[in-house]
Parts: sequence; structure tokens; C-alpha cells
Amino acid sequence: MDWREGALIEAEKHHAVVLKFGSSVLRSEDDLPSAVHEIYRAWRDGAQVIVVVSALGDATDQLLRRASRICEQPEPAALAALLATGEATTVALLGLALDRAGIPTRILDPAQAGLRTRGDRLDAELVAVDLERLRAELQQGVVVLPGFVGRGEHGETTLLGRGGSDFTAVFLAQRLGARCILFKNVDGLYTADPAAVSWGQPRRFARATWETAKRVGGGIIQPKALDFAAAHRFSFIIAAPWATVWTEIGAGPDEYATERTPAMPVRIALLGCGTVGGGVYSRLAALAGQFEVIGVSVRNRERALSVGVPEGLIVQDPEALIDKPCDVVVELMGGLEPAATLVERALRARRHVVTANKALIAAKGEHLIALAAENGVRLAYSAAVGGALPALEAVARARAAGPIRSLSGVLNGTTNFILDQLASGMSWDEAVRAAQEEGYAEADPSLDLDGTDAAQKIVLLARAAFGVNLSLDEIEREGITRIDAAEIARARAEGKMIRLVASCERTADGVNARVRPQHLPQSHPLASTAGIENRLLIEPEAGAPLLIAGKGAGRWPTTESVLADLFDIRWAAQQVSSNEEVEECIA
Repeated sequence: MDWREGALIEAEKHHAVVLKFGSSVLRSEDDLPSAVHEIYRAWRDGAQVIVVVSALGDATDQLLRRASRICEQPEPAALAALLATGEATTVALLGLALDRAGIPTRILDPAQAGLRTRGDRLDAELVAVDLERLRAELQQGVVVLPGFVGRGEHGETTLLGRGGSDFTAVFLAQRLGARCILFKNVDGLYTADPAAVSWGQPRRFARATWETAKRVGGGIIQPKALDFAAAHRFSFIIAAPWATVWTEIGAGPDEYATERTPAMPVRIALLGCGTVGGGVYSRLAALAGQFEVIGVSVRNRERALSVGVPEGLIVQDPEALIDKPCDVVVELMGGLEPAATLVERALRARRHVVTANKALIAAKGEHLIALAAENGVRLAYSAAVGGALPALEAVARARAAGPIRSLSGVLNGTTNFILDQLASGMSWDEAVRAAQEEGYAEADPSLDLDGTDAAQKIVLLARAAFGVNLSLDEIEREGITRIDAAEIARARAEGKMIRLVASCERTADGVNARVRPQHLPQSHPLASTAGIENRLLIEPEAGAPLLIAGKGAGRWPTTESVLADLFDIRWAAQQVSSNEEVEECIA
């Protein structure tokens, strides 16, 4: 079990995890997608996520220089207001990046979060937070906050000093009873700064006390954050993004970690470079230290070149690409054939497989899952249901907690988008064309419009919820092709919304599943689903229902889900354990 799994086990217990991204890891806007990957994995795995950020790169220093050019000794109130804009900008940009990835996000400023301070306006101490507001916002999505900004006793803008985002993250986690992870540009606490040592090799701590961290940290952690953590006996983790090692700061004792051989990049064979494939390739290329694309099999060479695939990586023969030395085959071709034959070939060759192909998994999932197990590899297909919507993960957690009574959801973003366009006054043809222009509908959208796409997804969800393997023929299916703007207007006049709902439930006769348009009262949790958003309502036999939401269509939401599966395989393959070998530190 790696530290992320441990953090998420704690998050399940406490229902929250605080992730802090400082300026050393958010050096520019180009680093925002990497932060999104970490956030998405935590959110997908069931944690309520609070993200604390610093200003990008040297933005704070630039603002300080601007202030000094105007006034040699800036007045504290004006300076605090100016420096706060750096973090406000990062919060907004990260919110946009999360939205692009399909993750529901709530952006709060210090006043909305109730972050109250006392003391020096430019080096204040946090004393309070509005926990009720935070918990309410966490029910709606990921919460993003600026790190070193608060509000004084009279509502004035205050700053928490250099590195104040560490303090905010630790403070929030302690108050919420959550796990806390501080992401830095180093993979833990060392006996000396690895970048500054010209001889020898500093040793990394597996665990260190608050006092040791303050003594040897060299500014990696804000002293006020360490003092607060020590006073409240609160432990937290320091790690680098995607790292497989870390340091736990807490009560100790101090222990050195045994050095490990650096992990090699995971070798990826990519089958398909269309809308989603192009997005996946671009992110893998940006993560060269973690992944290596060994080849891209495409039918349209020019399209692959247009998204930056080098000529030397483009191959025409997907079977030959699978046979090359690689660790994971990512199948993003779509359809049953040749995808089924190629996935079987990959699994028999002991390659892990990641796919977003719902048609394939619905039709042949039982066989392919067994084949993967037989060959000791993993078949991952989170993206096959709802893009960024963590549907399969949520159902698996719910089933582990107890029997599930029923599932119902708006699982097709294309039909949802079209229904909204019809409601706005568009004709049927105009609505379909708008969906195609936005990239939400294929050139032939019939599988979306007749309910087949949603039915394929409910097959996968029924398998996860009830352990049954339904065929498409067993699912009562009606699409939206008979619905027009007049019917939508009549429904709205009655206080109802029309949504294409896919559902399955356990009955005395087995599991029944259906896809059909429903006139839902506006109070229904699925009624307010808008645009390409997907929602899934999980109702257990005992306990409260669970509602999850996320963007279910588009390049980047699906890319995010594929990347999460790849990161899971990467960490599992490296067999990193939170019980890494350690050596007691003797002073």
C-alpha cells in the first residue's frame, strides 16, 4: 500500500483530504494539469478534496518588485491586497483546469471560507475557519482555496507570511480531522537540500519529528506550520507529485529511508489517436519522466501529426506495436473489432490494458476480465462509463459497504446536451449539429440518440453493482429521437425536466435494467443535470443514497480517467509499500 492509498483510507474514515500545491510545483500554467491528475485520483477514490494553492512560480516576488517600484515602503494594507491577487489568480486558473477535466469544483476566497487571522497583517496567525461552510461545499465538489491569505478581525486582507500555504493546509486538515499532503519539488525531507549538496548524498527521512523537520528542513516547510502541527500533535506527509516515496512528519521517531532504485517510465503502446487518443498522447508526452510512448497506431497519420505525435512513433500495424516491448496497451480505437482482437492479443502477451471502449467491455468484458486475471495483468476501463464521472469506483465502494438496491443515472452527455439545446429553441437538426461541433457527438450519433450508449454503460454498472452479466438484448431501451421542443416545453410548464435515465435494480426475479426518457420533477437529483454533465444515484439496501456528478463527454474528462488508470498501474507495478524499509536515526 503506497502513501496515496493510506491517505485515501484515512480520507474514507475522515471523509476529507487536504492537498497543498506550492509555487515550487506550480511553476507556471503548464503545471496545472499535473496538479489536476493528483486531485482527480483522490476525488475518484472517494475522498472529499480541499486544495490549497500558492501563487504560480515567482508571481509573489514579481508583485513585490512592482510594489517597490511604486513605493519603497508600501503600506501593509495595500501590499497585502496586491500580493493576494497572485494566489487568487492561481485559484481561478486551477478551477478552470479542473472544469476542463470534468471535475465539479467550488472556488472559495478567504472570506467565504471564514479564514480568520490575528496578528501582523503581513505575517498573521490563522485562528478560525467556517467548518460548516467547508463541509457544505465539499458535498458539491472539490474545494479550492488560496494558501497564504486570510481575513483579520475587521475583515481586512491579511497574509500568513512566506510559505503560508503550508500553514493553511495543515490548519484546515487538523480542524477537519482530514489527512494532509504537502506537495513539494522534492520527494520528502532530507538531511540536507539535495540540490545544494555538491558532494555526498543527503539521506531522506521516512519519518521525522516536527522538531527535526524544523531543524533540518531548510525552509521546505513553513516554521509556523510545523509549530502548529507540533502543538496539536498532527501528522502530515511531504511528497512530490507522482512520487512513490515520501516523508511523514509527526511524533517520530526519526527514521531514514532505504534508498530505492529509481523507477523507470512505464512504456505505453497507444492504439488510436482521435479525440481522446490525442488528448491522452499530449498528456503522456508532458509526463515523460513517468511514461514513455513507444508507438501510436493510427488510421489517420495526419491527425496524429496534428496533435504532436512524432513521425517516428506513428505505426500502421497495431499488432506489431503490441508485440514490441511495452508495459501497457491503451486502446482508444472504439468499436468491437478490431479492438477486441487487439485487446486479447495484448492480454495474452501479458500487457496491462487500459481502454475507454464501453461497447467492447459491455459485450466481452466477462471474457476479457478473466483473460487478464489468467495472465496476471490488469484490464482497466474507468473511462468507459461517464468520462470523468467516477461511476465504477463509486459503485465498487458502495457494494463493499453493503448490498445495493438500485442505480439510476444520466449517463449520456450527448443526449443531455441535445435536450438542453432543444429547450433553448433549437430544431432537432440544429441541436445535433451543435453537439457535433462541440465534439460531444460523433458524425453518426445514432448510438447516443437511440439509448445504446447508455445501455452499454448500465451493463458495466450492473456487473459492478450486482455481479451479473447482462446483454444489451436484456435491457429495455428507448432513446430521445421522438422528443421535440414542444414536449420539453410542456414538461417544463408542469415543473418537470426530461432526461434520458439509465437504471437497474435488484428484484425478486433478478436484475432489471432499462434506458428511457423520464419526466422528472425539478426536485429530483437527476433533473438538474445540465449540458454534458453525468450523474449517478446509488441507492443501497441500507443507509443514505449517494449522488456523484462529473462531465461525461469530451476529450479532457475522458483523458483524465484514462490517465488515472495509468497512474494506478504505474504505482501498483512498482510495488511501493507504505511499510518501506527504514533505518532508525541515531543522533
